[in-house]
Amino acid sequence: MLSNDEVLAIQDNFRPINPQDSSPLFNGRIPPEIRDAIFQYALAEYTKTDPESQYQEKTSYYRPGYTGKRAVCIAFLLTCRRVYHETYRLVPVNKEHVFWHCNGPPVGGVDRNALYGKWGWYDETQYFEKLQDWQMSLVKDIHLFTQMYWLESCFPAMCWKKFMEGIEKVKITIRRGDWWWNESNQPLSITPHKRGSQYANAMLEDWKREERGHILEFLDNSWGVGFARLASLKEFELEMETSDDKKDELMAIVKKAKTWKFPMEKGAVLSAEGLKEETSTWQPADHFWSDLCPYCGNSKCVLDREEPLKGCVERQRLMSEGKGPLCHIVKVKWRLVLPPKHSYSYPRVIESL
Repeated sequence: MLSNDEVLAIQDNFRPINPQDSSPLFNGRIPPEIRDAIFQYALAEYTKTDPESQYQEKTSYYRPGYTGKRAVCIAFLLTCRRVYHETYRLVPVNKEHVFWHCNGPPVGGVDRNALYGKWGWYDETQYFEKLQDWQMSLVKDIHLFTQMYWLESCFPAMCWKKFMEGIEKVKITIRRGDWWWNESNQPLSITPHKRGSQYANAMLEDWKREERGHILEFLDNSWGVGFARLASLKEFELEMETSDDKKDELMAIVKKAKTWKFPMEKGAVLSAEGLKEETSTWQPADHFWSDLCPYCGNSKCVLDREEPLKGCVERQRLMSEGKGPLCHIVKVKWRLVLPPKHSYSYPRVIESL
């Protein structure tokens, strides 16, 4: 049996190609730019609509854009060799290469994330090993749904892997349930320059140090230093989500995050300067509530007192309707910026303590 590297790709088989002159796609009746738009539409990734492919709403992975299994219809490539040669590159380009590190959808009926998603990069390795070299050369984006412990513990090491060499954009999503200690409704906390961002007090203390003029160095085991290992990287997008009661905490983090400058090779940085964040909201099901009420701090709100908290009353109303808290999503982007010719004052990488 031939390996992926030994299989001769169709586009490398030099058999004659029928020009399909009778087809309006190729005989000039349809302009090339319209034809390309048709091909893009035909090979766009879509969410499957059959009942077996739909995600249950009360799951951690059901969310805007992820309501069911997704696919690219490759039957279009089988119509003729001319169509194949015009479109074969679009499949690995249009498909989102997305991976879930804990609380993701099952694969093949098996909850693989419970087995492999918590640590390491098993799914990425298995996925990319199936691609031929020419397909891998077209994979430029990767999207990671990560809990905070995976981001800090595994992401920097994964950036050394061969399948990351050609990646030009990394997108990381932190869902409401992915933050440290979400189950007990602890304050949001994230720090790119060192490991151990479990506690908001330490994060806020770092912010104060920066306000006093201290430059926070990126330790070599921090998740923020992983990007420097990606020689092809041009863009990073961080998508953060939280519930309505923590909106102010999230927006404070967003404001600070836009000042982060991730160190890259040869003095370059990833910078958010001049890039506007994107915001949106959605209403999930009631499983999104934390174990403890964010308003009174109890597992069960007390509503029979003389003046119950308004937040508790609203929470109970939403829960009675099967609804969760209103969730806020903010996307922040960073782009690669080359250093000035004669100066360099961005954070440097130092060995971990």
